[in-house]
Amino acid sequence: MLGSWLWILVMGFFVGQIVGRLGMPPLLGMILVGILLGDVLSPEVLAAAGDLRVVAVMIILMKAGLGLDREKLAQQGSVALRLGFLPAACEAVAVALLSTWILGLDWPTGLLLGCVIGAESPAVIVPGMLRLKSLGWGVTKGIPDAILTGSALSDVLLLLGFSLLLSFLGQGSAASVRLGSLELSPLQWLPFQVVMEILLGVAVGYLGARVLVSLLTQQNWTRNSVQEALLAACMALGLVLAPQVWPYFSGYLAVMALGFFLIELDAPLARRLRGGFDALWTVAEIVLFVLLGASLDLGVLGSVFWPGLLLLTLSLLLGRGLGWWLSTLGSNWTWRERLFLLPGNMAKATVQAAIGGIPLAQGIPGGEIILALAALSILVTAPLGAWLTQVCAPRLLEKGEVDPTKV
Repeated sequence: MLGSWLWILVMGFFVGQIVGRLGMPPLLGMILVGILLGDVLSPEVLAAAGDLRVVAVMIILMKAGLGLDREKLAQQGSVALRLGFLPAACEAVAVALLSTWILGLDWPTGLLLGCVIGAESPAVIVPGMLRLKSLGWGVTKGIPDAILTGSALSDVLLLLGFSLLLSFLGQGSAASVRLGSLELSPLQWLPFQVVMEILLGVAVGYLGARVLVSLLTQQNWTRNSVQEALLAACMALGLVLAPQVWPYFSGYLAVMALGFFLIELDAPLARRLRGGFDALWTVAEIVLFVLLGASLDLGVLGSVFWPGLLLLTLSLLLGRGLGWWLSTLGSNWTWRERLFLLPGNMAKATVQAAIGGIPLAQGIPGGEIILALAALSILVTAPLGAWLTQVCAPRLLEKGEVDPTKV
């Protein structure tokens, strides 16, 4: 097991650096290392890949929350909210429609595939947007902040839809929900569930931030910034895992809200925590993408590669493109800034790796196609989105003044 970790960290680091020096995103090299090491790594490490992925997602969501700017969000609040729902929903519906024509799937299975494919990857989008903020690209209008917030909200929506459809396809019909004297179907209950998970997620994140400020600043339980980052990471991981026991709020959104409210309640503490989570991400990034590559089954891609590539391209350009246009309608974004959403908001990796194999594991018809297309979407959009984000930003966005207290 220790030998496997040595291979992951050393090979992942150096191959990532080599690929980065060639002008491509380092995560591409880390994924390739995972594919090459798939048969070398110990079974214990591969079995722990799911749990380690949760830890990595927690770190990047905290980084996202600690990197948000309230003033820019207030300036682009409507756009950020629409980005959280419209692009993902439009792409999911487009995938469902196209899959019935290209792959011959029925409508519910196609919609399940749409929920898997439409989700955005915080593992790719968050580091990319934070890097743009540090360089000043798009910060005047808060474009990176709007994309960060929208990606978190869209994953909440699609994960809820995925769980509902999985229940429907697995049992033939999902159980109805009783609300007092009213009996609601799962479809009628879904809007209430989305609103409840979002509101409770924000509230839980705020309470967690108050607790952390009390422990770290007012009561001085820690002696240095490393201990502060450790305690904050434990709090964030607890919020991610809590919905497994109390499934009434979004743990991912709660972690992002935790970081955001820490800035509002204690800015100096938030700045110290940014440094700690940057250090944690240095290791977590390597582990996340190497294990992602090791988990991919390339054998299932052969039969659906070209139809799947056509499906991904059309759903991205037509479905998500319509969602991007509706999201920025009436805003002060120029056509160049709207066009930047194509590379800046297209990457898929973490969510697809986490849920792509669930339908097959539960015996859902078409589950092998869903798994294959989830893997294909990772291999195509994750490196492409990460690379195009950095290449297109200087060409499509305006460079503004960087506030060193918010980077």
